[in-house]
Amino acid sequence: MTKLLIVESPAKARTLSSYLGSDFIVLATFGHLVDLPQDRLGIDLGSDFLPEYELLPGKKKVLAPILKAAKQAERIFIGTDPDREGEFIGSVLWERIGKKSALSRVRFREISKSAVLSALGKPTDLDLDLVESQVARRILDRLIGYRISPFLWKAYTSGTSAGRVQSVALKWICEKEEEIRSFVPEDSWEVHSKVHFGKEKDEFVLFRRKEGAFPEEGPAVSLATYLSESGARLKVIERKEKKGETYPPPPYTTASLQQDAFRMYKFPAAKTLKLAQILYEGVDLGRGKRQGLITYMRTDSVRISTNAKIGLRNQAALSYGKESVAEEADSHRKSRGKAKAQDAHEAIRPVDPSLTSEQIFFLSDKALGKDAKKLYELIWKRAIASQMKPERWNQLRFSAEAGGEIWQAETKRTEFPGYRVVYGGREEKKPEWKVGEFLLPAAWKVEKKTTEPPPRYTEATLVGRLEKEGIGRPSTFANILETLYKRKYTIADKVGILSTSLGERVNSILQEVFPDLFREGFTSEMESELDRIAEGSVSRSEVLKRFYSKLESTLKRTDSKSVSKDRKTVPKPVLGYGTCPVCGKGVRVRKRSSKKKEYYVCSRFPECDYAEYL
Repeated sequence: MTKLLIVESPAKARTLSSYLGSDFIVLATFGHLVDLPQDRLGIDLGSDFLPEYELLPGKKKVLAPILKAAKQAERIFIGTDPDREGEFIGSVLWERIGKKSALSRVRFREISKSAVLSALGKPTDLDLDLVESQVARRILDRLIGYRISPFLWKAYTSGTSAGRVQSVALKWICEKEEEIRSFVPEDSWEVHSKVHFGKEKDEFVLFRRKEGAFPEEGPAVSLATYLSESGARLKVIERKEKKGETYPPPPYTTASLQQDAFRMYKFPAAKTLKLAQILYEGVDLGRGKRQGLITYMRTDSVRISTNAKIGLRNQAALSYGKESVAEEADSHRKSRGKAKAQDAHEAIRPVDPSLTSEQIFFLSDKALGKDAKKLYELIWKRAIASQMKPERWNQLRFSAEAGGEIWQAETKRTEFPGYRVVYGGREEKKPEWKVGEFLLPAAWKVEKKTTEPPPRYTEATLVGRLEKEGIGRPSTFANILETLYKRKYTIADKVGILSTSLGERVNSILQEVFPDLFREGFTSEMESELDRIAEGSVSRSEVLKRFYSKLESTLKRTDSKSVSKDRKTVPKPVLGYGTCPVCGKGVRVRKRSSKKKEYYVCSRFPECDYAEYL
């Protein structure tokens, strides 16, 4: 009895083949098989938004052996990814194969032998509501692209385009750039002094003047000089102590993993998702064993199964001691703003917690690359930490008197590391100073402080805001960023994500002419509508009709020629990379030399001669 299992990835196919007997054939689609045509709209607006699909280039050769094997198979299992895109690919296969009585749907939340055999033993049907949701998403994006982009060509220039989700992200980036340009830095001078309470480098507190920094340098220098020359000591006049706990963070979602991977290793969102896919699909562990290392990586849930909690808690006890494991399994922080989470999958966690991050680093780089190992370490530590006790700490605040001034200091010291032991946390000594005690400062120093503009978005903070606002879904965050880069609306730099002049012009037109279509609320509402389609509570047709009616009425009210005429009178924005460090009046502008070396100059050149190579 021949059985056929169809998945998207050849790597996943290899892992699954190692679990299954000779009566199974495992084939891969190598991703999507069909899409809307590239040279036309591909949607019949008069027939209830009926999409017209075409085979993607090269997919005829991929599909042929699948169809041939399906004719000979008695059972056919569709094992594409357990999300909307996977369900859509499954529906295409379902339609093309045609043997409805032989077809079944299986979903693998993790790639391990027990999980795979369990899923194959409990096959289900396609989730047609999920398919409809994915179809609606693709149609929405195509309608925006084909109806708004031509308007941009007429109003500004050819080659520009608009997107339902990325245009909102572009709006945020441009707004941040405008904040930075309009920011006026202010200088101040702070007098402070360190007082040590132990021999370790971090065992000190910093006393600062209660009244704050001085607006001018002179008074600050005078005060520091007086305190130093008089040998002033600090007399403690008040001590306040507060105890508290910090609960461990929950296991990773797609967005939180992308954010931490960027913060820790500067991995772009797309790279993180690609590495996570490798970990999910399966790795050669040696001795003929292949296994997926993590659960499915596209998720907005922090939930983990009961059996997984037991495994994580057992491993936490083995690695860090029973005293570190929480009494309750769900001891981690509860995520805020998760009302829009679909909770369709578990959080991202290791399939086998006993396979520690240290063991993974012993695998050859050929079996698993260094960056993938780093990502597994993040995932393993976070999942283990989520089952551990909170960190207990003491927060101490001191007030002291010296030189006729009141000085204040604050420090937080760990009493019990709890989950933080996973990250190298330890018990920390605290200052035991009492009221009336005299403290000897190391030195009295003056430090110039200059206020800084708000930080630009990084991939981490932008993904965080997309998630918070309910814009996009776990599978789309990386694509949003990649589209902005590809269109040259933004660039990623060591200072963050910056809007280009092209991006700012496009955003200016979209926000002036289509403010209702490209605002946070509307885009988030559309995501909610897509979720409702997936839940079966509203039809695809109903959502698309409402959207298209709004789109058409907006376009009819808009004259691209008048917008184009108005644009010509608008000065081209200067792409700034922060305030010029020399003159403080201009902004840094990025240039490229004839030898293709990039450097910064001041926008006031030649009045200001600032230049700095990257």
